[in-house]
Amino acid sequence: MDIGKRFDKVADRYDTPDKIERSKKFVQELLKLLPVDKHFKVLDIGAGTGSVDIFLYPYVKEIVALDLSDGMLGVFRKKIKNEGIKNIRIYKKDIFSEGFPEKDFDLIITSMTFHHLNNPEESFKYLKDFLKTGGYIAVIDLYKEDGTFHSDNTDVKHFGFDEKDISRWLEFSGLEKVDYRIIYSIKKEIEGKLREYPVFLIIAIKK
Repeated sequence: MDIGKRFDKVADRYDTPDKIERSKKFVQELLKLLPVDKHFKVLDIGAGTGSVDIFLYPYVKEIVALDLSDGMLGVFRKKIKNEGIKNIRIYKKDIFSEGFPEKDFDLIITSMTFHHLNNPEESFKYLKDFLKTGGYIAVIDLYKEDGTFHSDNTDVKHFGFDEKDISRWLEFSGLEKVDYRIIYSIKKEIEGKLREYPVFLIIAIKK
């Protein structure tokens, strides 16, 4: 079963309060750290149910949202319809294998997607070509963990990342780091014990 079909199965119950709060925090940090305005065209990779974009869309010109799961995107489309949102476009597409015809984005965002990628180092270099000069890429994902975060690691390619990993990948890609910080902590009960899994934000610019 591919990753899109796996997420189809959980789409209708994916939006937990914790995930919504994490998405809200991501957008709050973006608005604080970057010169986001109504001229920004944004590309969201692994948009899922759109929990990040629903917070971001009022502040930008347009969001182009990509995901592999029909189920997740179905939930996202209902949100767009219910809220009368006009500046989000959705596509079921894998940008890494299929490409995408549009370029010159002001901002690329991706939330909790990089740990599912086979080669995140090459992914930064690849995504750079979709940014305009002076454009930004912002990634949130798990800080390095011991493999206990997911109950099923079938589609998990990496157990989080540390700052050194990502800083090295950015240098390889030619992107320049703007900021790195821990912005959230996901709490889970594992074998009767409360565990915390930090979530980092890294922002880079295409010079």
